[in-house]
Amino acid sequence: MNIFIILMVYLLITTFIWAFSFSIIGHYLSPDINPWTLSLLRTVIALIIFLPIVDLKIPRKHMLIMGLIGAIQIGVMYLLYLNAFLFISVPKILLFTITTPLYVTIVSDIIDQRIRSLFLMLSIGSILGALLIRFTLIGSKDIVGLFLIQGANLCFATGQVLYKNFIKNSKRSSRGMSDFAYFYFGALVITIIGFMLSNSNITLPISSFQWILIIWLGAIASGLGFYLWNRGALLVSSGTLAVMNNLVIPLGLIIEIIVFSKVINIETFLIGTIIIIGTIIISLKISN
Repeated sequence: MNIFIILMVYLLITTFIWAFSFSIIGHYLSPDINPWTLSLLRTVIALIIFLPIVDLKIPRKHMLIMGLIGAIQIGVMYLLYLNAFLFISVPKILLFTITTPLYVTIVSDIIDQRIRSLFLMLSIGSILGALLIRFTLIGSKDIVGLFLIQGANLCFATGQVLYKNFIKNSKRSSRGMSDFAYFYFGALVITIIGFMLSNSNITLPISSFQWILIIWLGAIASGLGFYLWNRGALLVSSGTLAVMNNLVIPLGLIIEIIVFSKVINIETFLIGTIIIIGTIIISLKISN
């Protein structure tokens, strides 16, 4: 029961937060703000949130590893993920993100040097459930977006697993929030490099509403969201962590239905959601 409560507090809250991000970016921000600017603004805001509590006394190696994890999980991931909005729509973004559980399982198995076939099966089950919910016909023009999102999925999955293993095996007890300034600093370094190499101009928000959305994305979705998700990853098995990644799919679709009046097939939505939730419950039972 304690694990379930912790899972609710950390991973589920983050999932609800992130479920809004797809629609906010796709409908309100990406038409006016280029992905390089959006990535830069989100990362800067997230870093600012954690700077007041940064721990300057932690070992340099710890700083560097946290920065490296942030560079992978947020820095490179954002550059790939946000650029995908230039090529594909929100429904296809959601469709292409469903492979993340598989990447989490594979990366975790590689690091631990063992194959957990049951976790692999649960990940595949979660993907099939998400596919039922999000299936959309794709064309040749969607290929670039597909590869961008797969790269983003791999970076996000790798960051989760690296953080989980690093803190688990670290001789130094993690102080949680005070470590994360280095996490976002690493992400910011990659974002700045990507921005400079892109030769893009900064495209600032054109309305106060867009500024509010960007502040929300930076402070809540990026800042609080990645902190809660990574801390939650420490408290569950790699199998549960993997399948939890796809819970955002039905939640994201619910938001599309409520806010943007999207029409769906209720039967496939319910079946897919039940499958995803089922894989989460099974993974928790296995872990306990």
